Amino acid sequence: MAQRREGDRRRQRQRREGRLRTLGIAENTVVLITSDNGPHEEGGVNPDLFDANGPLRGYKRNLYEGGIRVPLIAWSPGRIGAGTSDRPTPLTDVLPTLAELGGAPAPTDIDGLSAAPLLAGSPDTARHNHLYWFRDERGVTSRANTEDGGRATWLAEAVRKDTWKAVRFAPVRDRALPDAQWQVELYDLASDLGEQRDVAAANPSVVAGLVALMRSSWADTYARRPFGVRAQVQGPAVPGQAFTVTATLANGSAKPWTRAFLALRAPAGWQVQATTAAGRDPLPAGAALTTTWRVTPPATAAAGTQWPLTVEGTAQTPTGPVRYSARERVSTVPPAPASDAYLSDLDWVSATNGWGPVERDRSNGRKAAGDGTPISFGGVTYAKGLGVHAPSEVVYHLGGTADRFTALVGIDDFSTNQGGTGATKASVRGDGKVLFTSGKLTGAGGPVQVDLDVRGVKLLHLLVEDANANTALDHTSWALARVTVR
Repeated sequence: MAQRREGDRRRQRQRREGRLRTLGIAENTVVLITSDNGPHEEGGVNPDLFDANGPLRGYKRNLYEGGIRVPLIAWSPGRIGAGTSDRPTPLTDVLPTLAELGGAPAPTDIDGLSAAPLLAGSPDTARHNHLYWFRDERGVTSRANTEDGGRATWLAEAVRKDTWKAVRFAPVRDRALPDAQWQVELYDLASDLGEQRDVAAANPSVVAGLVALMRSSWADTYARRPFGVRAQVQGPAVPGQAFTVTATLANGSAKPWTRAFLALRAPAGWQVQATTAAGRDPLPAGAALTTTWRVTPPATAAAGTQWPLTVEGTAQTPTGPVRYSARERVSTVPPAPASDAYLSDLDWVSATNGWGPVERDRSNGRKAAGDGTPISFGGVTYAKGLGVHAPSEVVYHLGGTADRFTALVGIDDFSTNQGGTGATKASVRGDGKVLFTSGKLTGAGGPVQVDLDVRGVKLLHLLVEDANANTALDHTSWALARVTVR
C-alpha cells in the first residue's frame, strides 16, 4: 500500500512538471513544497507511516524539532541545481526569496531573509541570528502530550541559536510569568538531534542567554510599515453626485523608486478626476504617494448595485518595474424617501450586526427572511422597528430630504426576559457627525426617546455598541424608527 501511494505521488509530480513544460513556463517558475508542521495523528492519520519524523522528537503542536522542522523542497529547471542545505529556513523567508527571484522589492520590516542565493548555489546565504516559536494551544493529541510530558496545553516557547535549542513551559497561562517559574530544557542539536538529553543544568549561562532571547523576541503589538497600494472609498455612491476615493502607493522597501504613479479605473460612463498629484519622482524609501479623486457615477446608474473600482500603482525600482493594485467595491444607494416612512420599510445602504441578521418587523403579516418578531419594551409591543445585536451599524440614505428622525431605542424584552446582564450604548450619526448618544442602556432602565433634526443629512447611521465588555443578551431594538419628509 505504501509503495502504491508513493508511486501515485511521483506520477502526480510528473504530470504537474509536464504541464508547466507544455505551457512553456517551467523555466520561469519556482515550485516550493513544504508543510506548516510535523506529522500528527488527527483524523485517523498514522504518523508512523513512512517514518515521517525519522530521528526527530515530537509531532504537530510540539515545539521539539519533530513538531516544527519540515522539509522545504525547491524546484526550478535551469535555476535551481540539485543539492541539499542545512540552513534553517523559516517560512518567513519565502516572501523575500520570491521577491528577489522575481526582481521585485521586499518590505524592510519583516523577519525573513532571502534564500535566493542559496537556491542559485551560493553558500553565503544570510542566516538568522536565532529562530523563535511561541505556543498557546488548548487542543491536544495523545502523542504530542506524551512528548511534552503531559504539558501539551501549557504555554510554551522555544528558541534556536546555532546548534543550541531551548524549550520552556509555563505552568499557568501567563506569558509574563517570572523566568524562574518556567520549566526550561536545553538541547545541543549537533550531538543530540532527537532532543533526548536535557543539558540545561550543565549549561546555566547558555540557558540564561536563550531565555533572554525568548523575552526579546516577543512583541505585544507590531505596526507594519505601509507597502504597495491601499485604497479608501468615501462612499456610498449617489447617482449623479461626486464621492471621494483616496489611495496611497507606499515604498516600504530599502531603496528609492522612480516614476511612481497612481491611477484609478472606474466603470464605463463614470467620471474620474484627480484632485491631487498622481505621480512622484523619486519616491524615497519609506515614503508614500497619496492621490485623491472625485468620482461621479452617471445619474442613470442603477441604485442598490455594487460597482468595481480598481487602483493601480506603478513604479520603477532598482530591480525592475512593479505594479500593485487594490480592488474595492462601492454601492449605489437606494432612492431617498419621498414621503414619511418607517426605516423598517426602507432598503438600507449597509447593515452589519454582531450576531445574526438585522431583524425588520414590517407589521405586514409575513415573516420574510431576516424579519424578526414585533419589538417590545416592558411588555408594550411596537409594530415597527429594527432588532440588532451589538456591535451593530445600519446605514440609510436620506439624501437630504428628511426633516426629523424619531425612535425608541433600548434593550428589548427578547434579551431582558432571558437575563439582566445586557448593556449597550446607542448613537446616531448624520454624514459622520454625532447627532445622538444614549448613554448606558439596560433592560431594567427601559428605552430612551430619540428625536433629531436631520435636515440636510444624506446618510443616517444607527449604531449600537456593547457597554459592559460582555456581549451576552445585548439584543437591542430601534422601535418606531421613522423619518418625516418635509
